[in-house]
Amino acid sequence: MKNKKLIITIILSVLITLAVVFAVLFGIKIYQDKLVESGYSETPNSANQYAKDVTMIQLIATPEKYDGQLVRVIGVGNLEFEGDCISLSKEDLKYSVGNSIWIELGEKAISYQEAQKFNGEYVIIEGTFDKDDCGHMDMFCGSIKNISRYDLWDVYKYYNSLDMYSITKNDDLTYTYKVVDKNGNVLFSEDNATREPKVEQVNTYILGLKVQTGTGQSTNWAVYCDVENSKVSETFQYVLMAQGDYVIYGNYENGEHSVIVQNIFDKSQYYKKHILTNCSPVAGDIVIGAKPNGEGIAVVTYLTGNDYKETELTIKFP
Repeated sequence: MKNKKLIITIILSVLITLAVVFAVLFGIKIYQDKLVESGYSETPNSANQYAKDVTMIQLIATPEKYDGQLVRVIGVGNLEFEGDCISLSKEDLKYSVGNSIWIELGEKAISYQEAQKFNGEYVIIEGTFDKDDCGHMDMFCGSIKNISRYDLWDVYKYYNSLDMYSITKNDDLTYTYKVVDKNGNVLFSEDNATREPKVEQVNTYILGLKVQTGTGQSTNWAVYCDVENSKVSETFQYVLMAQGDYVIYGNYENGEHSVIVQNIFDKSQYYKKHILTNCSPVAGDIVIGAKPNGEGIAVVTYLTGNDYKETELTIKFP
């Protein structure tokens, strides 16, 4: 009899424990559902951990799968009178071919005026999808309401271009280095190089590999890699500096010294030669340096006259 009572007690204890566990889990589920419904996020216009990542195509092709769910989607944003929407692509938005979803900003998102600054750009948004509400005059493929996050989709936020290169010092004291694009494809590499390159970030997506093989500015050469658009520049000699989309380098040709500014990847977009006057009577290293002086402005220092006086030339470029 005692054993029977003990068994019954143990069974009841297990059942009570399971009931408590299920109650706690059920309570957590209800709590999370309420957070989702409220567009929960720790700070305004921030990512919601409960949002479901979907694509525009998924929402348009199978809206019933996501009806009533908190979703996170990327598309082209547009906020204007009777035209608040997110579109599959810039072409879809421009030609109004129908691949767009009506959107309604919620109180936790940025202001309407702030969001308008991203019109025509890819944005990332989070909100509750409604397959039945098709917006103004039922022209859209459902709607996303109570949007708690509306932000510019900037790839740079999700990878660091300075992580796109590697340099290894070999046992024989040479160097192996490479630059890859955002997809991991090798853009530029060098094996058994005798000099370690200096890496600089020219702009958001462009990395420069600069090597000095001797003394003086004339022994500098550099290659530039666009890790976002998978482009590699020509090899530039006598490199002084790079800024934005432009590289500045020295040039000596037909007895004439100059400084050239050109677009890093396409000289047909911009190429300008600045002739240096009264240069000192030496063939190399007339230009001894260059430094930025604001956006699109560089100050070049070069030697003039028989006394090798340091002279500055201010160059402006786009």
